[in-house]
Amino acid sequence: MRYRVTFLGVGIVLFAALAATTSLAASPAKLSTEAFIAACSEDEVVTGQLGTQETTEVTPKQFCDCVGGKYQEGKLGQKDVDMLTKMHKDEITDEDATNYPKLEDLLSTNEKFEDACKKSLGLPVNTDGDDQGPGDEEMPADEAPEGETE
Repeated sequence: MRYRVTFLGVGIVLFAALAATTSLAASPAKLSTEAFIAACSEDEVVTGQLGTQETTEVTPKQFCDCVGGKYQEGKLGQKDVDMLTKMHKDEITDEDATNYPKLEDLLSTNEKFEDACKKSLGLPVNTDGDDQGPGDEEMPADEAPEGETE
């Protein structure tokens, strides 16, 4: 009986050690960023930002490759990458926004990744937090357009 208990105990210890080694050796799944990079590279906001940089030779693809690499480092999931791909394609629907409760957090994280890539590629980083494109400016609440009264 004593040998059975010892054998069972050794078996459990070996199983636990093997399981721990397997989980440590497993690397996280590589994200599929090809669709993201294609959408990002063709996004007019990205091409417009890089097109206005007269002192750089950075292409939209180089910038988007950098951002896609940050997603892997930042441990984003494939669902996050897919949502950001939709963002660059301007395909996010109201239903997407409703079904993705942390969309604002994801967009904020994405902006941080973009800023890190801009910095590493020698591009100026917009520090005032206003990366809005043309026509996206918000009008102060106390100003009404000309001809309109409250």
